[in-house]
Amino acid sequence: MKLNTFFSKVVPKENKFYPILRSMSDNIFACSDLLINLTQSDDKDVREDFRKHIKALETKGDRMLVTLFDELNNTFITPFDREDINALGEKLDDVLDGMHSAAKRIAMYQPDSLPQQSVQLAALLRQGCQLIQTAVGELDAMKKSPKAVREICAQLHSIENQADDLYEHFITDLFKDEKDGILLIKLKEIMQELERATDKADDVGKIIKTIIVKYT
Repeated sequence: MKLNTFFSKVVPKENKFYPILRSMSDNIFACSDLLINLTQSDDKDVREDFRKHIKALETKGDRMLVTLFDELNNTFITPFDREDINALGEKLDDVLDGMHSAAKRIAMYQPDSLPQQSVQLAALLRQGCQLIQTAVGELDAMKKSPKAVREICAQLHSIENQADDLYEHFITDLFKDEKDGILLIKLKEIMQELERATDKADDVGKIIKTIIVKYT
């Protein structure tokens, strides 16, 4: 029995990690859909409902991350370096946390309306989450198609640059035009959290690029 247990840990368990990572990326993409709906609504009760759904997905993501860590602790041989699996899992969770942080601020501050740029940032973030979903889905076949995954990572970086530009232009106009100091602070924080979430999505791409360099 002990021998079988030993060999069960030594034999590569690639199929244990890929499904967890794919589930995490699916969860992130689902959250990005909810965030777009939240930014498009001026109804405060509707916003709160979306925030609760996003919080539920964030909690679900935390459980997935714990499962990933448990598998890392219980498996001797992994499909790629356990440090990279650990880093990828944490970065995926960071994207989810960023979206929840933005949703929480919208629900707490309850501006009468959100700027159109918030919807645009949420849409860019959704694009990024969809790219992450595709890239993570390709990890198990990465050696066969590294070029496609590299291109996805480049697109993630492009989205992050677009989000930066959008945020910077919004902040410039906000400080120039908004006379209500409290509203200015609220909108700045909301937009900052949305922009930071796109940064986190780009961080996922950077980790995946590191994995590509090592294993292709």
